[in-house]
Amino acid sequence: MIAYRAARLPVDGATRRDWWLAIDGGCIRAVGPEPPAGAERVDLGDLDLVPGLVDLHSDCLAARARPRPTTVLPLASAIHDLDAELAGHGITTHLLCVSLEDDAVKHRSIDRARTVAAALAGQRRRLRVDHRLHMRVDVTGTTVDAAPEIAATGALGLVSYMDHTPGQGQFTDIEAWRGYYAQLAEHADGDVDVELRLRLLEKKRGQGRAAEVRRRVARIAREAGVTLASHDDDSEETVRRAVDLGAGIAEFPVTLEAALAARRAGLGILMGAPNARRGVSHYGNLSARGALAEGCLDALASDYHPPSLLVAAYLIAETCDWAAAMGLVTEGPARLAGLEDRGRIAVGRRADLAAVELVGGHPVVRQTWVEGRPVLGAVAVATGVR
Repeated sequence: MIAYRAARLPVDGATRRDWWLAIDGGCIRAVGPEPPAGAERVDLGDLDLVPGLVDLHSDCLAARARPRPTTVLPLASAIHDLDAELAGHGITTHLLCVSLEDDAVKHRSIDRARTVAAALAGQRRRLRVDHRLHMRVDVTGTTVDAAPEIAATGALGLVSYMDHTPGQGQFTDIEAWRGYYAQLAEHADGDVDVELRLRLLEKKRGQGRAAEVRRRVARIAREAGVTLASHDDDSEETVRRAVDLGAGIAEFPVTLEAALAARRAGLGILMGAPNARRGVSHYGNLSARGALAEGCLDALASDYHPPSLLVAAYLIAETCDWAAAMGLVTEGPARLAGLEDRGRIAVGRRADLAAVELVGGHPVVRQTWVEGRPVLGAVAVATGVR
C-alpha cells in the first residue's frame, strides 16, 4: 500500500488540505488527515491530487491522424499519440467520438467510423488510459443502419444524436455551417462549393427521416445500457423531445433557454472545456461560463482540445470553490455516463488520479495513475519527492 500526501484533494465536495490518500490493488483504500499504519509514504509537496479526468466527448483523433491536409499518419500511431497526450493532461477515461454521418468528404465517412471503432477495440488494452466510444449519429442521414455494428465493436460508453442542418442547433448561421464543412471538404477530391451544395441538399432531404432515426438511436442506447445524449439543443421543444426519447444528457446546449429547460427536466448538462476556457463559444452560442453562472452546468468535455479540460477547471476555480470546479471534469462527467467506479476520491473507487502542479498559474500534470499504476514514468522522477 502506498499513501500520498497532497496540498489539496477534493473529497466529498470539499477541499481537503494536507490529507493522505492510500492506494492498493488498483483502488483507493484510505483517505484522511493521517496515512494508514504500515503504508509506504510519498509526500507530493505543493502538488494537488485530483481524480483522473473523465472526458465524455473527444472529437480530435482526425487532427492527429491528418495533422496537415496532405499528411496522413497510420491510424494506430495516431491513437497511441492521442493516448499519450491524454495521460499527460490527467485524462484517465476517454470517450472517443465516432461520427456516423453521411458526408460529402472521403475522410469523414461511415467506412472511417468502422475503421476507427475497430482500431480502438483492437488496441485499447495496450493503451495507457481507459478508452471507450462515444457514438454520434446524424439523424438526417442513413448511417444509423451501421450503428449496431459499430456499437458491437466493444467499449461503447455513450450514444448521442445530432442534426447539423444549418438554420437550427449548432449552426443557426449558414455561413458558420459553410465554414465548418468547408474545412472538411477541402480534404476531398473535387470542387468544395459543389461538395457543400450536395451536402446541404442531402441534409434537407433527410429531415423527413429524422424522427425515426432518433427513435432508433434511443433504442440502441437502451439496449447497450449506456446513456443517451441530445446534441446542440436550442429550445425547450428540443429538450422536451430529448426527455421523451429517454436522454440523460443535454450535450452542448446552444441557448440559455435550452439549458434552463434541461435543468428543469433533470437532464445532465455537458459543455465544452474550450468554451469554458475562452469564456465564449467559437460559434457565438451559449457560453459555458454563462451556463455555470445560471446553475446549468454539470460537466465539461474536451470537445476538440484535450489540454483545455484541466485548464478550464482551474480557471473556473479562480472564481468559485476549487473542489466544485474539479468536479466538473471528474465526478460530474462520470455520474452523467453512469461510471460509478471512478470520478471521486473515495474508498473503493478506482485509483485513477492526477498530481497537478500550478506553474505560473497554469496547471501542469506531473503524474497520472490509472487503476493505481503510474503511466507517466516513475512517480519519484515526476514529483521529485519521496
